[in-house]
Amino acid sequence: MNDDKLLEIKDLTVSIKQEKEMMPVVNGIDITIPDHSIIGLVGESGCGKSMTAKSINHILPSFAKITSGSMLWHEPSGQVCDLVTLKEKDIRKRCGTDVAMIFQEPMTSLNPLMCIGDQIKEVLMIHKLEKSQDRAKARVIEMLDAVEIPDPAVRYRAYPHELSGGMRQRAMIAMAMIANPKLLIADEPTTALDVTTQAQILDLIKKMCETHSMSALIITHNMGIVSTLCDYVYVMYLGTIMEEALTDELFRNPMHPYTRGLLSSIPRMGDNPEFLETLPGNIPVNKEKFRGCRFCLRCSDDIKKCFFEEAPLHKVSDDHYVRCHVAAGKED
Repeated sequence: MNDDKLLEIKDLTVSIKQEKEMMPVVNGIDITIPDHSIIGLVGESGCGKSMTAKSINHILPSFAKITSGSMLWHEPSGQVCDLVTLKEKDIRKRCGTDVAMIFQEPMTSLNPLMCIGDQIKEVLMIHKLEKSQDRAKARVIEMLDAVEIPDPAVRYRAYPHELSGGMRQRAMIAMAMIANPKLLIADEPTTALDVTTQAQILDLIKKMCETHSMSALIITHNMGIVSTLCDYVYVMYLGTIMEEALTDELFRNPMHPYTRGLLSSIPRMGDNPEFLETLPGNIPVNKEKFRGCRFCLRCSDDIKKCFFEEAPLHKVSDDHYVRCHVAAGKED
């Protein structure tokens, strides 16, 4: 993996207010996003992926807050700043320009009362990237063309409900890219899209990363997306990183039972169409009850130690780490 770091997330904990206490939903995670790389953050719904992404952009819901950790942003000049400690005016300057986000459902993220072009143009005007309304409009049309929206000058005046799901997602990508960010965060970017449109959107994201020398954090529960798009993958469960590795290494040699469960649930040609592998059980509701491994109640490989002691991240090889007593024992 590229050694030139863009963003280092260290020991990040995000907690939500439950009754009178703060309950961690992201538990001391470490994630590194290098320059010019596409990083995957994968796991079931409810495991803390979106909370992690929203922490980077400081758009957590009112009942959640960062309670510990740092997010170190590396400038090309060598200067480093901690996104966690930024003041509000600096957050507004950084987020939307250096860091941009594609949200999960474009229909609920776009303003139904504004045409697509004006919503994208608003990014340029708010961040003072263009002073001229005419020049800003021209840039928006150029970007709509870059994300392969046909007749961009006409689509500029279209409202969200007049576009298909794929076109709305392309408009969201255009909005994210208009300020030339260094990091693009895509939260489930292909939700509710058909398979053909999904492939087109993923190809577009990859193309934009290459064209603009940009890094991306792809948040998904779809291991197929990870295999085609990402250079390095973090597997998250119940707010904790369970395994991390280069994509090829993870698919060739998954070490954690949770990772193996996610991979086995991918439909494959030739499989019995009446039977699909699933992970047993559900994500526990009360996360404070666990002293040991958070996955032990759903795991077929567990040993007694798993119920009383959480495993540290064990190094399997260069660029491959796993949080599992059983896997670590096999390696040792």
